[in-house]
Amino acid sequence: MVRLLLAASLVGCGAAPEPALPTPPTACFEQITRALADDSMEGRGVGTAGLKRAGDYLVSRLGEVLPGAHRQGFEATVGVTLGEENTLTSAGTPLRVGADFNPLGFSSVGAFDGELVFVGYGIRAEPLGYDDYAGADVRGKVVLALRYEPGEEDAESPFDGKRPSRWSDLRRKALVAREAGAAALVMVAAPRSADEPDRPPPLRTGGPTSDAGLPVLQTTWSTASAWLAKGGHDLAALRAEIDSKYAPRTVALPAVHLAGRVDLRQAVAAVHNVIGVLPGRGALAGETVVVGAHYDHLGFGGRGSFEPDTKAIHNGADDNASGVAAMLCGVDTLRTTLGDEARRTLVVVAFTAEEIGLGGSSWYTKNPARPMEDTVAMINLDMVGRVRDGKLQALGADSAPEWRARLAAAGEVSGLKVEGSGDGYGPSDQTPFYAAGVPVVHLFSGAHTDYHTPGDDAEALNFEGGGRVARMLAHLLESTLTGSRPTYVESTSGPAMAGDSRGYGAYLGTIPDYSAMTSAEGGVLLSGVRKGGPADRAGVRAKDRIRGMAGVEVRNLYDMTFVLRDHRPGETIEVLVERAGARHTLQATLGRRGKKGAAKPHHPTSQPWSPQAGEAAGALLDEREAHLADLRQLTFGGENAEAYFSPDGRKLVFQRTPAEGGCDQQYVLDLSTGETTQLSSGKGRTTCGYFAYPKGERLIYATTESGDAACPPPPDRSQGYVWPLYESFEMVWHAPGGEPRPFLPSPGYDAEATVCMRDGRVVFTSVRDGDLELYIANADGTGLRRFTKTPGYDGGAFFTPDCSEIVWRASRPKGKALADYRALLARNLVRPGALEIFIANADGGDVRQLTDNGAANFGPYPLPDASGVVFSSNVGASPREFDLHLVGRDGGATERITYAPGFDGFPMFSPDGRWLVFASNRGGTDHQTNLFIARWKP
Repeated sequence: MVRLLLAASLVGCGAAPEPALPTPPTACFEQITRALADDSMEGRGVGTAGLKRAGDYLVSRLGEVLPGAHRQGFEATVGVTLGEENTLTSAGTPLRVGADFNPLGFSSVGAFDGELVFVGYGIRAEPLGYDDYAGADVRGKVVLALRYEPGEEDAESPFDGKRPSRWSDLRRKALVAREAGAAALVMVAAPRSADEPDRPPPLRTGGPTSDAGLPVLQTTWSTASAWLAKGGHDLAALRAEIDSKYAPRTVALPAVHLAGRVDLRQAVAAVHNVIGVLPGRGALAGETVVVGAHYDHLGFGGRGSFEPDTKAIHNGADDNASGVAAMLCGVDTLRTTLGDEARRTLVVVAFTAEEIGLGGSSWYTKNPARPMEDTVAMINLDMVGRVRDGKLQALGADSAPEWRARLAAAGEVSGLKVEGSGDGYGPSDQTPFYAAGVPVVHLFSGAHTDYHTPGDDAEALNFEGGGRVARMLAHLLESTLTGSRPTYVESTSGPAMAGDSRGYGAYLGTIPDYSAMTSAEGGVLLSGVRKGGPADRAGVRAKDRIRGMAGVEVRNLYDMTFVLRDHRPGETIEVLVERAGARHTLQATLGRRGKKGAAKPHHPTSQPWSPQAGEAAGALLDEREAHLADLRQLTFGGENAEAYFSPDGRKLVFQRTPAEGGCDQQYVLDLSTGETTQLSSGKGRTTCGYFAYPKGERLIYATTESGDAACPPPPDRSQGYVWPLYESFEMVWHAPGGEPRPFLPSPGYDAEATVCMRDGRVVFTSVRDGDLELYIANADGTGLRRFTKTPGYDGGAFFTPDCSEIVWRASRPKGKALADYRALLARNLVRPGALEIFIANADGGDVRQLTDNGAANFGPYPLPDASGVVFSSNVGASPREFDLHLVGRDGGATERITYAPGFDGFPMFSPDGRWLVFASNRGGTDHQTNLFIARWKP
């Protein structure tokens, strides 16, 4: 009865008015959430009568708080409808739309005509070694593909067998068909039982669409079976064969010719944001703060629901009746606390169309109630109804340094512990504001299993917690309206929430303009890129339209997602962008999602690859070396060290002194065959070879040959163990078969160069300014800058996988030790007895010392996920007993990795993170040092 009375109060003229908003925030919060999440609102689906009722309710409610509340109208694309010219004919026989076939909602519009080719499941899964298109000529033809994937119910299926894999996605199959040159794609699904009606699924009309780039239809099992029968094949038998053998089965059907047309029309709905304004006062009145929350949801489910096959009201109590309620109740509370002091103008917006691409907030930022250049902050409330343990998240708190103190203060007053983190990008309404240069924060009480399901009802909300959020908002708004202007901080490469690919695959660091998803222009229009991210480093800019990636045409955000899922962090791909009418091809090295620095590079081969060179050396593994497996010995005899992988992970460059003596020279080892080739000339001494990235077509190393072709004399060891700093060491670029070319020559020692795996920058050690310091330069020698500036030896540096940070070894002598260091340096010597491991941002900021053990620590190399550093150290052992150790990226306790007697050092991970190469004395005689490779076990 209560729900019926409430529903009556929401509908039409003559209904009893809703009681005035209660003053206590908790009661206010409960009243509004129950109203918006009532069944009478029918889930507030975009373009529905239920959403209109919700909008009318909010105009009334917001009008009580801020007189003059009004609607801001715009049109939203809510789906597609069937046009009048959908046709499909086979051998001149017309088939019936709705009975024999239906177009899919993401199909391109237009005609098609061609012979039929059956391509199994229409899957290309290179990592699984499975390709339904292998050997098939489908260019200009119509392809017929089974829906889903092989072995749906087989738990041992390479495709998973427990849940649908990414290869079964319909849009992915359309992309694969389009890239193969097909004229159209026709899907067919096997009946699940003998009782299931044989008819195509109805057209899914909900949600924004962006076409696949070719016509896509689905036909019935009986129709497709008849087509295969004309070629003498049985569709059910073919499917059974594929499922049993997991082997593609392609059949050309020249006797079957299909022609047709897809005619879909975009469905557009008139929708409204609801806006209210609280005028400012005094000198700050010209500036604006926006507070917003979206009031639309999913209606009866369908696209976007986590129960897509269930047609039921999705009331969206937490998502996002809760945010709207906390916003209205918080603003109502605010009115009672504001005094006569100067304050900014507050604009309150209940957004719509958030669930179909941030439609309302995107529209507002382009059509603001007050100028965006005067908007100093935006606070977004999305899902604040399930506060647990008194905690509230404030996503985007890193978008302005002022947020954290204000959030903490507001939380303390309201009894909430506010945890702030992340930049301003995320799948909610703050994103268009942050892209427009406005500091933002998104209040959020956390995820739950009822999200986007019919279970998100008011009964599951924490009303008392929602009241606290409303009180907290009132305090936060007051400090933002009257305090100092928040300082906008541009985003960095580490997303707090998913951006361009919803958290799967590699990370590009782009922020799509979701309001342009239905644009007929195609491609992916960007509203921004994350500073320091892969796209930013590649030169991608806001307002660029991505047209292609990795050789694949990008027509929509789905295409972009699939490309990113098919490539791994660390891989360099081409990105085709359109900018001001011109097209530009850029090189982007992909990163990994998650915290900053968590990207790992990888080689561009399509499948995991294992080294074939060397001899099994498992007997040389100590049982305590739990991180290592499948150990192989790669070299035999002499001194072999400092081995570093090529970009594709199939070669190593290393330095070697033959057993018969001489000077270190640079060699390249092919890990497929074991073939070793000398790269350097044999003159002088060389050190520290490293491949160029991303192609590995040349190497950089240091050599003394320009000073003297003879091997330089050994260092003066009269003062103990020291390393020589040969003045004639100069770095060169050397392509196999070519001549060495100098890189940044200068008087004195220049060496220890390594290369960024994303953009080819070089970090190296030099005495060009009088001390042993690190420097960074572009591969062509431009952009040289000094990286370290502290007295002491800085060297052996490596970029982290995403090149956002640098790890290195350093001494930090003081007093007598500093005097000793400088005296030795004047004689071109350095004592490596006390070196610690450091890490810092690549711009030189946030320097952190990771070790503090007083030992000789060197050869630091980042873990594949950048969560820590592997290095060599003699800590706790004799001066010449070195083992590999592991330390976290924030320092602290270390873990010992190797235990073999003698020396283990110079670790480096393969680009795909699966293998660790290092130098070791194990298994040798007379302390010879050889190269070993082992599979890494995290």
